[in-house]
Amino acid sequence: MRALLQAVLRLFIFPGDWVADRLGVAQEENRDLVRMLINGFVWMVVVIIGLAIWTSTLPIYE
Repeated sequence: MRALLQAVLRLFIFPGDWVADRLGVAQEENRDLVRMLINGFVWMVVVIIGLAIWTSTLPIYE
């Protein structure tokens, strides 16, 4: 169960970690803030796209 939880958490913070690694941001240079900003943008876009797809299938739009 613990391994599953860690895998899910890694999935959620992966975009921010990946970008921070590519930019070379170290912990002393506020890596957490960069990771939080990127993760916020990525997951907001995922939610917006998901909502757009979901609402386009509603009967009112068919």
